[in-house]
Amino acid sequence: MSLQGSQRRDQRRRLLVSWNRSQTASSDSATLQPRTLADYAPEALPEHQPAIATLLPTGLGSFSLVAATILTLVGMAIGVGAYEPLQREAGRAVGDRFAPTLAAVRTCVDARSGATLAGWISQILLVGSCVVAMVVRLMRRHRRDDYRGRYRAWGWLASLFCIASCGSHMPLGSLLGTFIADATGIPLGPQGYGWWVVLSTTLLGVVSLWAVLPLHERLATAIWLALGLAAWEASACCVWIGNGRETLAIAANATWAVGSGLLAVAMLAAARSVIREVRGECRNNRVSPAKSERSEKTSGKLFAFATPPEPSQPASGWQEEEFAQETDATAGESDESSVPSYTDPTDSEDDRETRYLSKAERKRMKKLARMSRVA
Repeated sequence: MSLQGSQRRDQRRRLLVSWNRSQTASSDSATLQPRTLADYAPEALPEHQPAIATLLPTGLGSFSLVAATILTLVGMAIGVGAYEPLQREAGRAVGDRFAPTLAAVRTCVDARSGATLAGWISQILLVGSCVVAMVVRLMRRHRRDDYRGRYRAWGWLASLFCIASCGSHMPLGSLLGTFIADATGIPLGPQGYGWWVVLSTTLLGVVSLWAVLPLHERLATAIWLALGLAAWEASACCVWIGNGRETLAIAANATWAVGSGLLAVAMLAAARSVIREVRGECRNNRVSPAKSERSEKTSGKLFAFATPPEPSQPASGWQEEEFAQETDATAGESDESSVPSYTDPTDSEDDRETRYLSKAERKRMKKLARMSRVA
């Protein structure tokens, strides 16, 4: 199994190296373009993917509209089945003649059962989540710098959604929990249901982190995904401690449907993020030109403020001699370390190391040199 995995990784690396070589050869003659945050092949564009990829919402307005529609449908399906006063008012309105029909309608929207309108909507949403996750996998597969094959996480996530969809209508939880309880001798929860909860929580958490963390715009996807998984955990807890209580049964079905809707929105957010990555529309953290210009101006002002102003030249007359003396004094102070030391050849080596001209001697020598030049 490890040999097969290493061969797949080597094949993936060779494919990416060939992509990078072809891109380098083609970019030598082309003009330079702004660098994108992720390096994708042209085949990753939605136009080169299955037709459903072009139907996914990429704008913020369209994404918000689709998310609001999904959550509204789920909320209406749950509210109609769980709100008893609405059902009583409907019974009074139709009268005794259509009472059997109303009873059949109540059976279709009953929130205490999973095979109702809310359950059907949740199944559609889970199937849609599987499809969107596979589309994301196909697009992420063409990322040139993905040497570890992290795109496979989206395929695993789609598989987990498919298993969850089956588990809502088949007793997969009881089957797996009973098997693990018989194998280990540790019954966790009623009919080993706790093993199903622990295993599903671990798999969903690990695969979700593996899939979401490599995204550049992952905040929205992470929030929706965390809310959906939290709703599913609440549903599992209600089933675990329910013991046939009607209120907890309604809460379990309602939270399951809500979680399915939130996860569908999370998959749409992930698809939107990946499409924006492929098209190079993600926000870049590089400094904008305006900000760099402002920083350069600020640094220039600070440099000008830190640089001491040069002394102004005197006009003429009696100020020249005074200005020359002040300039010589300033130059003597600043060039004290740069003026070579005077050593007497008759001195010993120890005296040579410590023999320096004093400040008064340097001023006197400069004054004598200036007077000789004037003469």
